[in-house]
Amino acid sequence: MNYKDNIADVLVKARKRMQMSQDTLAKKMFVTRQAVSNWENGKAYPDVSLIFKLCKILKIDIKQIVDLDKNIKIEDLITIEKRKTNRRNLILGGVLVLVFFVVIGTLIIVFNRNAFSVYNVYLDSQEFELDNCIIVKSKVKNYMQFGTLISRLDNTNDDTVYNIRMYKKNQNEERLIFEQDYERNIKIIEDYGYKEYFDDTDMGIDNLYLEISFIVDDKKETYNYKLRVEEVFKNENLIYLKGKKIGEEDVVSSEFLIDEDKLYTLGYTLDSVQDKYIKHNMYGIIEIYPKAKLIILKRNLEESILLIYYYLNQERMALHIFDANAEILKQNISLNNYDGAYIEEVKYLENEFRNIKSK
Repeated sequence: MNYKDNIADVLVKARKRMQMSQDTLAKKMFVTRQAVSNWENGKAYPDVSLIFKLCKILKIDIKQIVDLDKNIKIEDLITIEKRKTNRRNLILGGVLVLVFFVVIGTLIIVFNRNAFSVYNVYLDSQEFELDNCIIVKSKVKNYMQFGTLISRLDNTNDDTVYNIRMYKKNQNEERLIFEQDYERNIKIIEDYGYKEYFDDTDMGIDNLYLEISFIVDDKKETYNYKLRVEEVFKNENLIYLKGKKIGEEDVVSSEFLIDEDKLYTLGYTLDSVQDKYIKHNMYGIIEIYPKAKLIILKRNLEESILLIYYYLNQERMALHIFDANAEILKQNISLNNYDGAYIEEVKYLENEFRNIKSK
């Protein structure tokens, strides 16, 4: 029996002992079934580089194969296997390095992406309205636009100079943001990380206050308010997905617009000085501020004044009661599912909103 016959005999017996088909062995060795058939028929013999793997799969003592061919040395087989192992380790190392840099790169993107939030700032007051005041917080810059200050006071006019002082307050600590005479488009910008104006600590944007002062007839009048800040948009996505257009499954909400021509048909008259519409009703007076998107119902009670606010864009109502000295007795009472006192006034205001909104 020659060398090929010896190898063939050993392979056939070992494969059958393992109850393995030629096709299965070929798949494990990553060769064709014809190559396995040639080994077992003595037409060819496995390449030296395959000997170790073949012996491992068929559970053959490698010395048995080496003894069949004096030209094959065990040292040569070990050298070949070491080279293959080194190559595999090199590839694996390269993959691990690549994965490492991908992970680090992803973390850098995640923690340094330009996530941002947008907030509306509201002034709940019978004396002033703050329109289009917004705060934008991002990981590049923080930005605030003060917006438009609208006075509802009878003793002020377009020539009145207002001193604006915005500050943050928490318990006994107070931190000034800015102080200046009011003008349109006041803006504040700070670089991310300084946390001077818009940080999220106890002195953050939930603790914003506004002081408004002015002089009338040589007398200084001062009003102080805690501002209400509401988050209206937040984006922390790594990938921006384009939104659907109007008319598709998800409809984009739009800002409520007041048809000022319709207000005349509903019995309102224009107060051009304060840029508002007025109508008297059975409960008192209704005032509509188109720029501020606000309806107010005012009613004089026995020793106090009732004001019910309807914020048109939010479709949200709030109730305020002031005493004769304009001190707040009750403030910002939510009227969602309201069934308490003044329910008739609340229903009247809701009905008035539906009349304004209807086409």
